[in-house]
Amino acid sequence: MNINGQLLNLQTHRKVAKIGMSVTLATVCLTALGLKGRNKSRCEKLHTIAGIAFVGFSLYHAGLYENGIFRNMIVNANKKNAEAKRLANDDKA
Repeated sequence: MNINGQLLNLQTHRKVAKIGMSVTLATVCLTALGLKGRNKSRCEKLHTIAGIAFVGFSLYHAGLYENGIFRNMIVNANKKNAEAKRLANDDKA
């Protein structure tokens, strides 16, 4: 099974990471306002989950730049995919 298309596009991964960071940061900020209200327990849970997700998206985002682990994984997968296509075309010729 080959992985191709937008899944191996580095720019797509960067956009997903930025959107994820934005949504989780907004959630952390909005739930912080509700920590003193009536729905304190629900806001506490959501605030904690959003905070953990924000840290995860931040690490993912950092790994997509320079010599990050996720960037290297995507680049290597693109190289393997291109080599497999080239070999398939050579076999057809």
